[in-house]
Amino acid sequence: MSSSLSTVAYIYKNLYSDKQVGDMAMRDHPTLAMCDKQSGFTGKQYNYAWRYGNPQGVSGDFATAQTGSATSKGEQPVAVRKKKYGVIDLDGESMSACDTKGSFLDLVTQETDGIIEELGDSLAFDLQRSGNGIRGQRLSASTNVITMYSQDEVRNFKVGMTVRASSNIDGVTGLRVGSTTVASVDQSSSTITLTSAAGITSFADDDYLFRAGDPGTCMDGLELQFPLTAPTAGDSFRGVDRSVFVELLSGVRVADTGTSIEENAGLVAVKIAQNGKRADCLALNPIRYWEVVRRLNAKVEYDDGGGSANFGFEYFKIHTPAGTLKCYSDPDVPTNRGRVLNKASLYIKHLEAFTHVIRQDGLASLRQAAADGVEARVRSMGNLICTVPGANGVFSI
Repeated sequence: MSSSLSTVAYIYKNLYSDKQVGDMAMRDHPTLAMCDKQSGFTGKQYNYAWRYGNPQGVSGDFATAQTGSATSKGEQPVAVRKKKYGVIDLDGESMSACDTKGSFLDLVTQETDGIIEELGDSLAFDLQRSGNGIRGQRLSASTNVITMYSQDEVRNFKVGMTVRASSNIDGVTGLRVGSTTVASVDQSSSTITLTSAAGITSFADDDYLFRAGDPGTCMDGLELQFPLTAPTAGDSFRGVDRSVFVELLSGVRVADTGTSIEENAGLVAVKIAQNGKRADCLALNPIRYWEVVRRLNAKVEYDDGGGSANFGFEYFKIHTPAGTLKCYSDPDVPTNRGRVLNKASLYIKHLEAFTHVIRQDGLASLRQAAADGVEARVRSMGNLICTVPGANGVFSI
């Protein structure tokens, strides 16, 4: 007997609560897992406050203090939700071909696990970047074999991923017509092979590649909130010109690739301390993490991951004049960045569960209208919030 729509929905409801979905999506993504998750992102937008200046009516002379009286300085950034979807299709023949209850459960579990993990990977990727969804930049091409600018970019692509190209970094203006899929990935040679590069009209060297549908829809990640290049006059982040007090409103930065990772991390921590704040952790790509471990002969310890995650993460400690940083290995961090963070200042504000199966009609799967099968959808709706930007920073590697 073929599985009915109600049978499939029953399985989803019992195997995948929102709590389980959230944990699965956060596996092996330390920074994402350590960010607190706060629900309740209802309404059109989310307003929160930055206070960066006290009243300035202070002087050794009363009249001068009175004349110089001024109010506190603050801003109210406005965040909007960014949506990310995952969709799987289970065709009728495949479900019918599962001749035992166990194999049917395996099919549903395998496909659902896969799309939830991919949604989590995508969110963790977005968290570390600037919100435009860039996966890499084309250096050269030989038919369908595309050489990227670095190996670090190649690992951002996955077999079967649908990609588009743009001549501009925002992925919206200069968008090329057409799309194609990734056929294979070779990190050692810094190449990806596309199914049909000709499927993207006018595809050229120096074009940026994106997962289809990502530009303009990704969360405002750490690279945007604490950019390596300081904001200048006219900057507008969530309606705020951060150039009026760069270090307090957009974090601190050190652009020095000639100095060791641990020294730069310490310098960023010190600059944060100059702001009167304190960082507590450092996130590095695993390659950079291992470089520092070997150089320092550091003792690697293990904790419970924090946040709502049930997975532990390895770390070692870097002692700086501004306090001790726990250094975590996070594969989502680009190899050319080190992120010095204050965990308490960061959280993800979201609507419904952070990641969840869409079932507002009471069903976790839908019968496809034009095909013999069912479709299931997962979703995340939220954005990254930082309450104290000056307690965070970035350095180049």
